[in-house]
Amino acid sequence: MNLKSEILKPKSDIPSLKFGIWNMISRDLARAALAALALALVCAPFTLAQDQRPDATQMVLECMKLSNADGEITMLWWVPEEFWKVSAASNPRITPAQVETMLKATHPYTIVGVSSGKIRAGAVAYRTEPEVRDMIRLKDRKGNSYSPLPDSQLDPSVPGLFAVLKPSMAKTGGALAQNIFFYAFPGTAKNGVRICDTVKEGFCEVDVGARQFRWRTPLGSLLPKQKCPTCGEMLSGAYKYCPYDGTKLKGNK
Repeated sequence: MNLKSEILKPKSDIPSLKFGIWNMISRDLARAALAALALALVCAPFTLAQDQRPDATQMVLECMKLSNADGEITMLWWVPEEFWKVSAASNPRITPAQVETMLKATHPYTIVGVSSGKIRAGAVAYRTEPEVRDMIRLKDRKGNSYSPLPDSQLDPSVPGLFAVLKPSMAKTGGALAQNIFFYAFPGTAKNGVRICDTVKEGFCEVDVGARQFRWRTPLGSLLPKQKCPTCGEMLSGAYKYCPYDGTKLKGNK
C-alpha cells in the first residue's frame, strides 16, 4: 500500500515513542473535531443561542465518529443534507436560491468524509484516497453494501463541494483532517427508501475495512428538546427514556 507517514519521535526511545504516538493521535482527533465545528460556526454563526432550533454545531458533533482503537486511527463525518439546511437558515449571506441549488445537488447522495491511518513503528501512516475508497462501504437496513460512486456519476457541483470542504477542515484540523476524503454514496436503496434517513427511527452504518460505525436515527440535533416530567432535565428529543431517572418520555416524531 502507498501510505503517507508522519514521523513522531526517534525509534530508539520505544516507551516515549508509544506515549508520543497516542498523545499525538488524541490531539489530532480533538483538532479535527474542532475544525469541523469551526466550519459549522462559519456556516451558521447565529444558531447557538436558539435552543429549540436545529444547531449546526450540535449536528456536527452528533454526525462525527472518532476512533483510535486497535492500532487504527479513523475519523468519519456523515454530512446529511440537513446540515446544509440548518447552516443556511441562519446565514444571511446565503440566498434561498443558493440553498435550493445545493440541496438539489446533494439530495441524491449519502455523503461521508473519512480519514484513516494505521500506526506503524513510530509513525501514523495515513491511507491515500484510492485506499480509503477501496475500504469504505455504506450499509442499508437489509445489509446491502454500497461502494462510493465515481465522480463521473455525480452531479458536477458535488466534487466541487468536496474540494471546498477538504481544505476548510485541513486548515485547523491537524494531520487527521488534512488526510480526510469525502465520498458520495447512493442516497436511496433499490426500493426508493432513504439509506440514511435523519428523521426516521433506524440507523446509518458505514464500514471502514473491518470496523463498523453506526449512527442511531433520528438525529437528536434535528428534534426539539424535551423535558423529563419527573426530574425536569432538558433532554435530547431522540431519547425514549430519561437517562437520570428512567422515566419514559413521549419523544418527538
